[in-house]
Amino acid sequence: MKILFIKRQKLLYFVFIFLLFFIISMILLSINHHFSFAIELNKTSFFNIPLTTTLDDIAKSDEKVAYLTFDDGPTIKATGKILDILKEENVKATFFVVGKHVKEHPELVKREYDEGHYIANHGYNHNNKLLYKDMESFRNEIISTDLEISKAIGIDGYCSHIFRFPNRIYVTYIY
Repeated sequence: MKILFIKRQKLLYFVFIFLLFFIISMILLSINHHFSFAIELNKTSFFNIPLTTTLDDIAKSDEKVAYLTFDDGPTIKATGKILDILKEENVKATFFVVGKHVKEHPELVKREYDEGHYIANHGYNHNNKLLYKDMESFRNEIISTDLEISKAIGIDGYCSHIFRFPNRIYVTYIY
């Protein structure tokens, strides 16, 4: 039987390095998930200068702000109920919609839009194998969803400028 002896100084050094690594890892993880905000601002974008000022003010404010988002809809089972509650509470949200569901229930997307909620892109099929097959497939998922949103809300060429990756992929793509 072998017994391993480690001097206390080396053990403390090892514990210190381990804790330092752990703390840095937790900080990096919290930064990546703490505040997620991505938009494109340019002369031709949907957003304008007054909104840019508002976004700057929000970012600099000490006031706590929550952004309410919903993914994967619209669905007959939940979307109408969610919209009723939001209307009753006078709350606005962002709906990250799936193109095939928009095609199935355009009236729900139209209601979301008409009630002042933001409609954003969450892919057409919500299927990683199709979305990440290649760049062309990825592009088609986004374009197809924007086309369905355009039809549903009655605005030609609608582009949300915001894409939320489906299935817990934590990256935001701005196009």
